[in-house]
Amino acid sequence: MEDLKDDLSKLSESLEDIQSLIDNIDEAYLDTIDDIEEQWDKQIEDYEFVNDLLQHNIDLVELLYGDKNFNAMDRYYEQMYNNELRELDSLAKQRDFWKQQWD
Repeated sequence: MEDLKDDLSKLSESLEDIQSLIDNIDEAYLDTIDDIEEQWDKQIEDYEFVNDLLQHNIDLVELLYGDKNFNAMDRYYEQMYNNELRELDSLAKQRDFWKQQWD
């Protein structure tokens, strides 16, 4: 009977350890998801920052040369367009990731 009590006590301790491990895994998973979200938010902020810089350069070209310097403005608008495409690609990847997490 004493052996049964010891075994039950050990089993109870093991179950508590397992539950603690499950809780730690859940917390680590949620922390990882939060970190991923923060990195993606930072990436989107970086794309927006690049667009702001490009728009600033366009404004400078307009101030210096008027709106007739089509070559320079075209280069900046093309860079903005490519930056927007990269941002959209990043957002699509985020969407796919979150969809996968929910499925």
